[in-house]
Amino acid sequence: MPKLTDSQLIVLSKGAARDDGAAVTPRGMGKAPAAKVGSSLVARKLMREIRSKPGMPIWREMDGKNFSLMIARAGRNAIGAADDATTSDHAAPKAARTRAAAKTRKTGAAAQPEQRSIDGAPRPGSKQALVVDMLRKDDGASLDALIKATGWLPHTARAALTGLRKRGYSVERVRDKTKGSLYRIAEKPMAAVGA
Repeated sequence: MPKLTDSQLIVLSKGAARDDGAAVTPRGMGKAPAAKVGSSLVARKLMREIRSKPGMPIWREMDGKNFSLMIARAGRNAIGAADDATTSDHAAPKAARTRAAAKTRKTGAAAQPEQRSIDGAPRPGSKQALVVDMLRKDDGASLDALIKATGWLPHTARAALTGLRKRGYSVERVRDKTKGSLYRIAEKPMAAVGA
């Protein structure tokens, strides 16, 4: 199988990370690139396109109909994500719909979109927040430590570092002879007072 691009790997990883297996368009990716990535993954049978069900992320819209991309077993195998033997490709969306329906019944309204802080900081308690905390330590963290703490695949951990840089974090790589490469968030210089 030909090598996957970074965009394809990110889309597959996002789909594998979700309970329902639905792919989410990466932040910052436009409609045309998303369509190209999606069609390439469908053509390679790593993902399949289905009509969107309530609560599923919409990948594309055509003639007033919404479509979602679902990761296939071949897609999970391509990125090395474990495929739960007890869950078929069709069982995951049903479970997600059941959870969404229960949440709607409990709250009396559809679930609200995820809230982010204004400064672009990750949501507290999320894996990205954990990564930021690890990178703020004086010694920083190795890629292996980030992978172990989050349960992510190596390419997902590297993509998270890139995402933090895009959010404005100054992530630097420090080489240590005994520990290898360490990553840390460099403290921003303070503004000069009374200069």
